[in-house]
Amino acid sequence: MTRIPRAVAYVDLSAIEKNYRAIKAYLPSAVKVLCVVKADAYGHGAVEVARRLEVNGVDYLGVATIDEGMELRDNGITSPILVMSGIFPWDDVGLVFKGRLTPVVYDSAALDRIADESAPHDKTMKIHVKIDTGMGRLGFSVDDIPYVIERVKTAEKVEVEGLMSHFSVSEVRNDYGLGQVKLFTKAISLARGAGLDPKIIHMANSGALTTYPDAYFGMVRVGINLYGSYPAKELKGKMELGPAMKFVSKISLLRDFGEGQALSYGGTYITKKNTRVAYVPVGYADGYPRTLSNKASVLIRDKRCSILGRICMDWLLVDVTHLSGVDVGEEVVLLGRSDTQVITADELADLAGTIPYEIFCKMSKRIMRVYA
Repeated sequence: MTRIPRAVAYVDLSAIEKNYRAIKAYLPSAVKVLCVVKADAYGHGAVEVARRLEVNGVDYLGVATIDEGMELRDNGITSPILVMSGIFPWDDVGLVFKGRLTPVVYDSAALDRIADESAPHDKTMKIHVKIDTGMGRLGFSVDDIPYVIERVKTAEKVEVEGLMSHFSVSEVRNDYGLGQVKLFTKAISLARGAGLDPKIIHMANSGALTTYPDAYFGMVRVGINLYGSYPAKELKGKMELGPAMKFVSKISLLRDFGEGQALSYGGTYITKKNTRVAYVPVGYADGYPRTLSNKASVLIRDKRCSILGRICMDWLLVDVTHLSGVDVGEEVVLLGRSDTQVITADELADLAGTIPYEIFCKMSKRIMRVYA
């Protein structure tokens, strides 16, 4: 007997491919592109997305952890993989060699450990050194560059392939961001002046694609743009991108209520008239934010239908009073396009008081993914 899923996320890999090509076309031809597939490709499926990008000749893939990198390798991905959160104190450096992974290095303890533990291996470990130019999170200071260079010189099996930094705010071009670019440029000059000549230099992310062309250097890192969304509303339309995910469920139950009935936990919504309520078996355990309670809408028959009351762990309630003859089993679009109507991650993020990254990344493993 065929199992009918209660909720499905349809992922259009051709849309991701189209976005990738749009990004490539936007950039100078000499600039490489690192595609970020961490957090399961922002909920879209890291292995499947990486496979499609690899067919399209992606220059580099970006993951957060060694485990994420090994998952790609175990599934046949051969492209270069940058481990952007680097090597944690408890990680097995041997796995980096086994997986042919390239870690980001941003502190002296990790650099010392890599230098020492690389010695017994036959192959050289490539690393990307991260410089903190004002993000205040991870990275060596510019003043640390002489130490980094001297330490690398004593490590026979370590090659500094890349030098990188990270914008604090990339969505808006301002003096702070320009100061970061200036400081990173100084770091590059200092490194080269001391005999270090990394092949790949990168700073720009999805936001900086349109705001800081002077920060392209040799490679850019793209994440949210790849999946058809934007780092900020102000950047929408700067580049032609299309959403790659459609999240749907079905009406499981219908009930009729009179005026004055409290609905769902806490009674935060009280009916104002005779109301027909559709019950959809999706909730915050599936990653649909509870903060969308009484705010968001879904699409049924290409019509917007308001969410009533608090979103539960496994359920949400929808007003379908205005839909004549609506029935159990009808499709409910929570994210994506219906026919003429569309609900974007940007819209949901705005209503939830968050960012589209979080909308995608919270998509639970409970939701079946179907790829096309």
